[in-house]
Amino acid sequence: MELKEIINKQVAMDISHGFSVSFNSEAEAYSQLSKDLVGLLGEIGEFANIVKKINIKLDRPKEYELDISLAKEQLGEELADTFIYIIRLAAILEIDLEKQLIAKMQRNESRYAQLRK
Repeated sequence: MELKEIINKQVAMDISHGFSVSFNSEAEAYSQLSKDLVGLLGEIGEFANIVKKINIKLDRPKEYELDISLAKEQLGEELADTFIYIIRLAAILEIDLEKQLIAKMQRNESRYAQLRK
């Protein structure tokens, strides 16, 4: 599935569940943007907490119980949650995320050209 298709599918699912990305005023849009930003930061926090626990397990393998393969699965889920919030933020702001991502990758390609091996 192409990125644009994934984005459109997620936005349609959000709308069908009552999570709008279109608003009657900028104030309403930015209010929702703020709420979704808090959600995004919460997901990043959950991701960071799992990484913290993996590091504890790696530092103290006999003292700390953790299933690292399960933790990696959880990291994937948190990354997906994070991406969903990023999709929502872009939709609320009416930003073409795919276009922005491609443009940024091109800028980074030249910006970091001296690091290429």
